[in-house]
Amino acid sequence: MKQIKFNGKDYDIPTEWKDVNVGMLIKSSELAELLNDAPVVAIISAYTGIPIKELKANKAVDVQEIMEIMFFISKDYKPVPKTSFTLDGITYKCEEDIVNQKFEDWVSVQTALYNFGADRVRALPRILAIMCKKEGETLDDFNLDERTELFNRVSMTDAKDIEAFFLHLLQAYKSVTLLSSTQDVQKEIVLHKVQELSDTLKTHKGQTGIFSGTRLRIGIYQLQLLWVKKQLEKYFNLQHTNNSKKNWMQTCKNWLTRKQRGKRVKHNGKVG
Repeated sequence: MKQIKFNGKDYDIPTEWKDVNVGMLIKSSELAELLNDAPVVAIISAYTGIPIKELKANKAVDVQEIMEIMFFISKDYKPVPKTSFTLDGITYKCEEDIVNQKFEDWVSVQTALYNFGADRVRALPRILAIMCKKEGETLDDFNLDERTELFNRVSMTDAKDIEAFFLHLLQAYKSVTLLSSTQDVQKEIVLHKVQELSDTLKTHKGQTGIFSGTRLRIGIYQLQLLWVKKQLEKYFNLQHTNNSKKNWMQTCKNWLTRKQRGKRVKHNGKVG
């Protein structure tokens, strides 16, 4: 960061991408929607805190000085995938394997993506708050809204590196799923998540009073989850049976084709 005076006030100007935090990134996106014809002004205002009105009214030479300090924005940041970052001396880490990811985390991420639509920038601090936690933490151990607000201060480089890790991981699992000749991969992932959720409900039920309404609701959820699990197992077993049947039919078809080809070769040989 470099401090300068602008219109008699002190402002901190970022000199590299790590000086830009997630909150600035979101602010830049919001202002850019209002200033379609002046995206650079939106970026400068968002990254420095200088009001747009003052930037527009000042001399070009003064704004030019700021742009020279912020020259780094002319080059896109290239993220390096990683699984942890440190904020205020505290380390936050995410799971390195999707299979080990908590089911409630996965559901919360999907909800965040749905709520923010295609705007991944605005969803970023929420997703970071869901996925990156202190050692041993779960979503029940902290206020998600407060953690989301805190993570607006995460460096943009840290946030993008974490995001890149997840994108690479998701792509890898997608490739594995597509390349797999059976549905074993999908079955393992899905049923693992269901079991995790079942264990979580069991733990919560044990922590409630015997006659509490919460215990009754958890019991209902457990029954619903049991039904879902049975339906999923039935689905995967059916898919396995269908695949086996298709393989058997293909084997028979290949055998008949070879027999017919052999007969034609034999018949042609007699004619000759």
